[in-house]
Amino acid sequence: MTSRGSLQEMPGLGFKLPTSPLIEEAALFVEKHCDEFVYNHAVRCAYWAVLIAKTISKSGTQSVDIDLIVIICILHDMGLAKSKADALPGLSLDKRFEVDGANIARDFIASHTVDAHGWNAARLDRLWVAIALHTTPSIALHAIPEVALAHQAITADFAGPYWSPECEGGGPVSMEEYRIITNTFPRGDFNREGLKKVMCGLCREKPETTYDNFVGLFGRNFGYDGKGLGREEYAQHWEDNQVAEPLLQSLDALDKLDASC
Repeated sequence: MTSRGSLQEMPGLGFKLPTSPLIEEAALFVEKHCDEFVYNHAVRCAYWAVLIAKTISKSGTQSVDIDLIVIICILHDMGLAKSKADALPGLSLDKRFEVDGANIARDFIASHTVDAHGWNAARLDRLWVAIALHTTPSIALHAIPEVALAHQAITADFAGPYWSPECEGGGPVSMEEYRIITNTFPRGDFNREGLKKVMCGLCREKPETTYDNFVGLFGRNFGYDGKGLGREEYAQHWEDNQVAEPLLQSLDALDKLDASC
């Protein structure tokens, strides 16, 4: 096993992760502010992204900005940082963790003006959108290639060699590649209980950001602590914050208004 922050070539893998001073700084930034399992997850996603990009290249489909995707993958979970907001501006109590991560990543790039040569506004926008949408497959998979590929790479880390996207030949992650990468960047707490702890923590710490997305399902099923504490309370708050009935009531009010004219 290698030290955290190290992105050198792994013997037997057959490819190198693209590196640059900015990519190395991004890895160190995540290492500083995130738990080890979040850091390892982020780096593994970068490797899966390169594997998927190789598959895309062989199929002759659209080329992608692989350096951008590597940066996206490494920084995508900064919204789950263990650091407090005073040590990491960008963390909030009123925004989804994906939005926090996108904001932090964009600010990180902007703060490295020398290393970030070539990062124009359009490239920064692609970074922001990819991170903000990385948990929303119904949108991300239909967006620009970098957004879609980053989402696929992040998804691949939840299934490893069992991941099989809808493409000819199945998934790109072989058992051997999975073993090599996870031996160097082990999953650790990236498991059922670890995920429940993180997602339920969001339901506890900033619940208003969880009612309209998948995170809320963890609160409804596992409460605030992943073990059922506060489950009924959260479920009621979740129900009270659904939008269908308020939208219908608003339209009913407009019907009454129109009828009175």
